Amino acid sequence: MSLIYRVLPTALMYILMCGLPLAATAAEDEVPLLMPGTKMPFKLWETEQVAENVYAFRYSFYRAIFIVTDEGVIATDPLSVEAGPVMLAEIRKITELPVKFVAYSHSHWDHAAGGQVFKDEGATFVAQQRCAANLIENPNPAVVTPDITYDDYYKIELGDQSLEMFYFGPSHDNCLVVMLINSSNQLFLTDIANPPNGWAMFYNPAISEDRPWHMVRFFTQLQNLVETREIETVIGGHMSGSFDPVTNRPTIVKGTTGPAAVVQQRLEFWTAITAAAAAELAAGTPPDEVPDRIVEQGLLADQISGYDPKKMRILMRRMTSLALTGE
Repeated sequence: MSLIYRVLPTALMYILMCGLPLAATAAEDEVPLLMPGTKMPFKLWETEQVAENVYAFRYSFYRAIFIVTDEGVIATDPLSVEAGPVMLAEIRKITELPVKFVAYSHSHWDHAAGGQVFKDEGATFVAQQRCAANLIENPNPAVVTPDITYDDYYKIELGDQSLEMFYFGPSHDNCLVVMLINSSNQLFLTDIANPPNGWAMFYNPAISEDRPWHMVRFFTQLQNLVETREIETVIGGHMSGSFDPVTNRPTIVKGTTGPAAVVQQRLEFWTAITAAAAAELAAGTPPDEVPDRIVEQGLLADQISGYDPKKMRILMRRMTSLALTGE
């Protein structure tokens, strides 16, 4: 699973418990609900126009984007074998022009699977070169092999539109890229930061898919891009989870886009937790006691949305290792 800035895993349980037909294809008024029986009447999938000729497609808690040009469509992550055909059907409601390019944000299967329907109509698949290597080393028949690979930067140009992809080194996955839609100057981010809040708790900090040793450098470069290009808006790669301030119960934040300040907030988050572990070690605290000490002090508890002592303890074990070993 990806780094999730969405509501807690219990939300997904509603889908499983209710036997929701994830491969459903229905008319607009027949789209099944994502979480039937709850007070969150979100549809299983939806398409929103977020700028002129720019659309956000959401399936379940996952989101991709596509750009309609006068010569065809540029699409991103097809998400899954269930979502891919639905995404294509949603594109067909807007244009009959073919999908010419599909750009992968990273190599995790829960974002990259399902692209065969686009390949069947001749789409060219684009990915960072490490992503291509990952998919060779760990293949999945549901993931289309990239046709074009690149190192630090690639720009897809089609008709009157373009999509830029920037690789700033390992972050979430070893090949994740950020995407900039030129016509609207919107940044599409998957799994590394999600509006509206960059101070979000990890859903599972024990997993190894995130590279803490490079996060400050990654977000420093990303923030430089935001400032240099004067980017104001971020499109989130997931629905965002939060907590009701009155009941403290998990909820879903409405909205697909948010301010680019989320990048600076995430940089501050990584900087703060990196410094916390280093400072505690410098104070003479034994390494195996650092996580407990930080949690007992409630350090950053008021700043981190969805703060969870158990998750924080696990996260600080990783940050203590980083302070000791550099990784």
